[in-house]
Amino acid sequence: MRVLASAPAKIILFGEHSVVYGKPAIAAAINLRTYVWAEFNEKGAIKIEAKDIRVPGLTVSFSEDEIYFESDYGKAAEVLSYVRQAIELVREEADRRDRGITVSITSQIPVGAGLGSSAAVAVATIGAVSKLLGLELTREEIGKLGHRVELLVQGASSGIDPTVSAIGGFIHYEKGKFEHLPFMELPIVVGYTGSSGSTKELVAMVRKTKEEIPEIIEPILLSMGKVVEKAREILLSDLDEEVRFERLGKLMNINHGLLDALGVSTKKLSELVYAARTAGALGAKITGAGGGGCMYALAPGRQREVATAITIAGGTPMITEISREGLRIEEVIP
Repeated sequence: MRVLASAPAKIILFGEHSVVYGKPAIAAAINLRTYVWAEFNEKGAIKIEAKDIRVPGLTVSFSEDEIYFESDYGKAAEVLSYVRQAIELVREEADRRDRGITVSITSQIPVGAGLGSSAAVAVATIGAVSKLLGLELTREEIGKLGHRVELLVQGASSGIDPTVSAIGGFIHYEKGKFEHLPFMELPIVVGYTGSSGSTKELVAMVRKTKEEIPEIIEPILLSMGKVVEKAREILLSDLDEEVRFERLGKLMNINHGLLDALGVSTKKLSELVYAARTAGALGAKITGAGGGGCMYALAPGRQREVATAITIAGGTPMITEISREGLRIEEVIP
């Protein structure tokens, strides 16, 4: 028996950094997916084949039980540890620790870009392996197992990434609680700078600034929380689509300005943000911790123009939209 499962990437629409201080955030699944095939093997071991782990400048090739890393070993090794933990947790849940399982991964999500590639690979692996072992899990349960994988590998995790990847659509998060918001089409373009910042270092930098000048930083974080609540209101409203796009775009621009004020933007990120706006995007901002990674732009009817502008500004554009579905079982071959 072979099972193919897929899970989407995610973007933080609003609320990165302020979420660390108990404020809400809104994240959404996007249509860039990681695909995982799972099947049994006779060796009783876990075997992982990665067809194309997309780390910029990284090639990974597999031969029998050996793995050859031709460049950045660190990032790829990290991805593989999510996969291994995911398989081990599902074998444990199904009480089938003895079963040998081979998984094969292909992905459209760049690693280390802040788009939740680790959560997507963990969720897709859990989905494929649980189906293979005859374990019936809801998407919420798969999201929770994905959160456990992140805790085991990273030591800390809010659970936003695996929850969004498992459930899909829009998720409102506040102090550990998740709310699924109504679905809405959002034509977006993600722009990747080609480098990544350290979330840990950026969070520590914001904390240090907050400790030094709380009277200035706290109102910024408060405003970010208010931006999220305003965005939630818009997503829940029955306003005309055009009006909703326009208002969400305005909030994205405000949110980007607040993130810039915290010092987490970079010259490259801001160049991509402003290039997107100049090309007709209604709004554009950083997504994730900043310091590199990605931005995204809301560009109804202008996705191609915005993608071209991002390319000219030196970024890698990905034209996409919000994914209504989270985890999908794509194929089961008996």
